[in-house]
Amino acid sequence: QDAYGLVTLVPPHRRPQALPRDLIVLLDTSGSMHGEPLMQAQRITCALIDGLDEHDRLELIEFSTAPRRFHRKAQPATEKVRKKATKWVQQLRASGGTEMVTGIIAALQGLRAEAQRQIVLITDGQIGFEHEVLSKIADHLPAGSRVHTVGVGSAVNRSLTQAAARIGRGLEVIVGIGEDPERATARL
Repeated sequence: QDAYGLVTLVPPHRRPQALPRDLIVLLDTSGSMHGEPLMQAQRITCALIDGLDEHDRLELIEFSTAPRRFHRKAQPATEKVRKKATKWVQQLRASGGTEMVTGIIAALQGLRAEAQRQIVLITDGQIGFEHEVLSKIADHLPAGSRVHTVGVGSAVNRSLTQAAARIGRGLEVIVGIGEDPERATARL
């Protein structure tokens, strides 16, 4: 006389909406990056730019003796902006010293509450004051932000790249001379 039944309610399948990103690439163009390290850094940066869509924002800061921006503020990653940014990156040349602290401070400013902020530091790490850079990241990293590091070249300063990624709650990726930079981009 008793009957039992099982009813399963399945919600409609919805594709998760991607969280918009604020991508800030901090690119070392000091003299130690001359040649293959800078070419690898440019390939990685261009691949990161290509991975953005219309909902994302892009900011590029190159640094050597002083930081220099692609644009005075972050730009929506439209196709037109991505093409201009790629051209700007491809025209960069290595020269001068390495003033990383001011570049780090510039990259850590500003944040959209609805976006994930990803700061990607691309460098060989050839500086003598790692502790200053690391303390700036620790003191000024906004909530919801990540600092990823990409070490390029044959003698990457891992005491900087590894520690900066750890403090920035991000990834450290190393790309040697002649290695495929696409793998590094895919990991990021």
